Amino acid sequence: MRHFDVLTDSELKAFFKYSPAEFNRDTERETLGLALGAALYTPGSRPEFGDKILSGQYRRGAFSGLATLIICLEDAVADSELPKAEANVIEQLKLLEKAAFFQAEAGPALFLRVRNATQLDKLTAEAGTAFGVLTGIVFPKGSVENLPGFFAALDRASEAAGRKLYALPLLETKEVLYSELREQNLQEIHRILLAEKDRVLTVRVGATDFSSLYGLRRPAERTIYEVHVIRDGLTAILNQFGRAEDGFVVSGPVYEHFSSGQGRPMSSKPEQVLWQEVQVDVLNGFKGKTCIHPSQISIVNAGHIVSLETYEDASLIMSESFKYNGILQSPKRNKMNEVKPHLSWARKVMAQAEVYGVLNENYKPIDVLNYIGSNRLSNQL
Repeated sequence: MRHFDVLTDSELKAFFKYSPAEFNRDTERETLGLALGAALYTPGSRPEFGDKILSGQYRRGAFSGLATLIICLEDAVADSELPKAEANVIEQLKLLEKAAFFQAEAGPALFLRVRNATQLDKLTAEAGTAFGVLTGIVFPKGSVENLPGFFAALDRASEAAGRKLYALPLLETKEVLYSELREQNLQEIHRILLAEKDRVLTVRVGATDFSSLYGLRRPAERTIYEVHVIRDGLTAILNQFGRAEDGFVVSGPVYEHFSSGQGRPMSSKPEQVLWQEVQVDVLNGFKGKTCIHPSQISIVNAGHIVSLETYEDASLIMSESFKYNGILQSPKRNKMNEVKPHLSWARKVMAQAEVYGVLNENYKPIDVLNYIGSNRLSNQL
């Protein structure tokens, strides 16, 4: 897989000084966690998602650029539909397992969101080696109480799969949002996840569940950061899990609005607000984002492309850090680069640049986004 693979080699060369690198589910953990990008949810009750993956439908057209697909058996499936949805997931995973040409490199990377550890064990027993087509398991409503059980069930699922499956713990409960509870609970969850760090691909956050605790829902024209009680909780999570020394990747919260039209990516208010929110996500240290509609994929991923100026600053800091730890003049001569305090930032920029690419001078990420959208629109007409 490679981000922006909808672009031809000549188009990549036009936009990018350094094109995005290829990756797959066997890529090193921190790089893969960063590379997940826009993670699209699909209900486990949706029929024939396996056929859509095998046919390439989840990699072209409306789904262009999709690298991560999360099959959801939790909130996306009604209780009354759960048995049927579970059976469908097992059937589709077995279909993918039997398809000789389904390889990790073909993508998208598949994850399964279960309800609890008991359900994971049940599905493991029924799916067996078919779990080998998965990259990991999403642990919903992660807490001090349920995370140990989830990791134990993950061990059993990995054994059945014949490969290491990653954990994607999801923080979305009152224990990590309410001010009087979150400090102690985040510290305890951090202790649990740090001990399992090699198996934690990303730490995810649940803005919708957080909002429900206060009876709130932000409208399409507002970013999640304008809902202050949720913003404060997200800040606390980043404070605990965004520390450079730990090496966790924390993924951004879902934006649950999208346009019903067929226009260009930035032609409607929901897409414009999502673009603004992605900028704030990245600024604060979130990488990637949960998505609920294909139109969000290119917007989220484009927001992670690195500008040439940013790359040159980071590259200079990295190259000089081995022999010098003072102040450096930036290549553009417009800012101060300090090797010691900016080194961890530079490392993160270089990792992001490898996965999402570095633009040629005078290009901005939105230029790539608009070009991809224009081509997609013209192909639909």
